[in-house]
Amino acid sequence: MRKICLFLFILSSCLIAEVQNIELLTQNVKEANDTIFANGSIVVYSERYLITADRAVHNTKTNSMELFGNVNIFRDSDEVARSDYLFINLEGDNGNFSNFFLFNQGSKLWVSCGNVSMTSEMYLANKAIVSSCNVEDPDWKITFTSGKLNKESSFLHLYNALFYAGDLPIFYLPYFAFPTDDTRRTGLLRPEMGYEKNEGLFYKQPVYFAPYDEWDLEIDPQIRLDRGRGFYGIFRFTDSLYSNGQITAGIFKEKDSYAKSEDLKNSKHYGYSLTYDRSKLLSSFFGNNTEDGLMLDLKYLNDIDYLNLQDGDSNNFDRLVTSRLNYFLRDEKSYAGIYSKYFIDTDQSSNDYTLQEIPTLQYHKFLDSAFVNNFQYSIDAQYHNYYRKTGLKAQQFEFQLPATLYWQMFDDMLHFGISENVYFMRVNYDDISNGYDYGQYLRNYHDLALYTDLAKAYEDFFHKIYFGAEYIIPSFEKQKGYLDRDEFVPINTEMEQIAFNFKQYFYDSDGKKILSHTMRQSYYFEDYDYKYAPFENKIELDIAPYLSLSNELKYSHKKGDIVKSISYASYENNIGVFYLSHTYNKDENNNYAALSVRSKIFKNSSVFGEIQYDIDKSFMKAWNIGFAQSKNCWDYKIVYKEDIAPKLTSSGKASSVDKRGIYLLFNLYPLGGMRYEYSLAENSRDL
Repeated sequence: MRKICLFLFILSSCLIAEVQNIELLTQNVKEANDTIFANGSIVVYSERYLITADRAVHNTKTNSMELFGNVNIFRDSDEVARSDYLFINLEGDNGNFSNFFLFNQGSKLWVSCGNVSMTSEMYLANKAIVSSCNVEDPDWKITFTSGKLNKESSFLHLYNALFYAGDLPIFYLPYFAFPTDDTRRTGLLRPEMGYEKNEGLFYKQPVYFAPYDEWDLEIDPQIRLDRGRGFYGIFRFTDSLYSNGQITAGIFKEKDSYAKSEDLKNSKHYGYSLTYDRSKLLSSFFGNNTEDGLMLDLKYLNDIDYLNLQDGDSNNFDRLVTSRLNYFLRDEKSYAGIYSKYFIDTDQSSNDYTLQEIPTLQYHKFLDSAFVNNFQYSIDAQYHNYYRKTGLKAQQFEFQLPATLYWQMFDDMLHFGISENVYFMRVNYDDISNGYDYGQYLRNYHDLALYTDLAKAYEDFFHKIYFGAEYIIPSFEKQKGYLDRDEFVPINTEMEQIAFNFKQYFYDSDGKKILSHTMRQSYYFEDYDYKYAPFENKIELDIAPYLSLSNELKYSHKKGDIVKSISYASYENNIGVFYLSHTYNKDENNNYAALSVRSKIFKNSSVFGEIQYDIDKSFMKAWNIGFAQSKNCWDYKIVYKEDIAPKLTSSGKASSVDKRGIYLLFNLYPLGGMRYEYSLAENSRDL
């Protein structure tokens, strides 16, 4: 609801504020006693506005001016007003207009008023109409018998406001108020309402507080008539030019009858979160070539319904809620970081068995030359602390040192490199049951690489190709103690193998990538698991500006089957948008497809839909179909949808509720709008 009606008030204010700088131009001027009469092509202008009229009368004794006939007022570059009559007291804060019409190009709002007057504190209007639609036959409009605008707060108050859809009155408000500019200010935000069969009427009314530029606060109280009530709060802040943050907290209290009927684990759902991003925290102490960054994303909740109940929509969230703390410091030669991850498993009634990673420390030296220019090396060292309240805990240290000596041959057409790779890991356990309190692993292998990297320009495209072979020769491998390869960081044992890599890229004449294609195949000389490693293939294709295809595939020779495939296709033209994706991972029992379509046949309306389907479990995870229409002054969207919302039962077992409902959203430009949802809860299922 920005830059709404009665800008005529603001125009009047500008006239009074700038009276010392106005000039009047006209063709004919007469003076009688204390009055100046001007006729024909009257122009009154200052630095901020320009007024034209048929004639003007200026009383020098009272220092007032009257303008008559075709009074046009132009202010800045986007506001135009018209009036039959304008009176201005050039010494006081008062004046009036008659038959006034205003149009604001920025907000597309127009106002048609009968009489407008102003005092030292308020601007007053009677019998006015406001809308942003076509003036002749507006799709919507608001009429009001009287209105006033506070000069200091720029807040507009309407009395006896009646909203019309076309010529049909829809609802009446005895009082309606909103700001007239884009200034952040305290007030009510757009409400949300809905209805669900088991929860009854839903209503949320956000309240916004913005006392300072550095922070604001939003409080979202809500009520679900047959389920319970609660509130969420969002505190946003910035404490420097390089940072921003947000604190969110909330609680929802279930009615005893609802918690019992739905077999919920908790009758109260609560949680909080903190997000914070900051750059240039410590880097200024280390020189101009240093940069750093801090990222906090901390979350706590007692169950998944804390997230589900934040608004009226049915949301789906990952089972594992992750909190992170990351900080890095880097310069041109090295990188240091500290990271922490804390997981909350919302499927479990207790988080004691969930493995946490608090913290991880890393030092990395970037690739650098030593002794001679064609000798390069890098260093990477990491420390991991794995913790949980109940179960196996460990501290793990890793060290990697690759060093490469390379040559260029045949005028840079062929490259050859020899690498030595050292990897060391030690794990110290707490409370291990099999008698081992540590595990240790040391490995070295040689890597011989021969490759070519070529490029050629053709008449209509550019082609870049890479083909190389790596021969990996294990040198030695030593292991002591006990290594749990499932719980902690897995060990990738390097076998004697030869790996073939192929990459190619095509670019059009404008330098835009058309196709990228990579392949990798390794052959093991020792039959550790199988002679042939999985074949990897990835291709991305952009056909013209409207069609994109992609597939990432892994084929297991041992299983004789595809074990991983990620595909998508997108198509867009002046008829519609089409998006299809498929994710398949045999090892993780994941086989999932999604389809999204949206029509563009009609200029101002579209039909759209989306499907999310679990192929292995043979059920529709979510789907929706809807219709949207958009015009210059308003839009609306109506959607029918079905999805699955997770919940935690009293037994501690994860479950879900199938929901279906109708979702309606409409907006009036630039006033804002409202969201409404009607949904029904269906049968529950185990996750």
